[in-house]
Amino acid sequence: MDQSAREVLLYGDDRMAVTNTNDSASTTTAVVTIRVPCGADGDLVTDAEERLSRGEDVNAVTIDELHSIDPKLSATIITVKITLHWTATMTDEEISDRLAEVSGLESIQWAK
Repeated sequence: MDQSAREVLLYGDDRMAVTNTNDSASTTTAVVTIRVPCGADGDLVTDAEERLSRGEDVNAVTIDELHSIDPKLSATIITVKITLHWTATMTDEEISDRLAEVSGLESIQWAK
C-alpha cells in the first residue's frame, strides 16, 4: 500500500487516516543574495525563482520580499527573502548542500 510521508494509518488499513498538512520541517525561510545575468529571459524575481528552484529536492520557491538590487556590468545582484518548499524533510546541513549547487547564489542567511 502506497502512503505519502505525511500520512499515518491508524488501523493498518484504509478505514481512517490522519494527515498532517502543517509540515514546517519541509519549508525553509532565508534571505539570499543571488546573481541574475543581464539579458535573462524574464524579470529579476522570476529568474531568481527559477534559479533557486533548480536545487535538488526543491518543490517550490516563493520570493517574499525584495531587499536590494545592485546592477553590475554583466549581472544584477539581488537580495531577497525567500520561502523554499522541499520534497523531503532535511537537516540544516542538507539544505545548505542543496543550495550550494544553485548557480549564482552568493550568500544565504537563515531567517528567524
